[in-house]
Amino acid sequence: MDDDPTETVRALLAAAGLQPPDDEIARLAELYPDLRRRIDRFHAIDVGDEVAAAVFRADGGGEAGR
Repeated sequence: MDDDPTETVRALLAAAGLQPPDDEIARLAELYPDLRRRIDRFHAIDVGDEVAAAVFRADGGGEAGR
């Protein structure tokens, strides 16, 4: 994909069948480079044969959620 985050976001959204307004694309394009770096770091972790999974806990996942 292109190095321009706006075009990258636009292409990713189009591939998903989404066409948000330009102002939303601009906001997502601001967030995309940091998100991409975080995802790349996550994928760079060598876990050997272990299966890695991200888990979302709606209750916060800690003592506050109990």
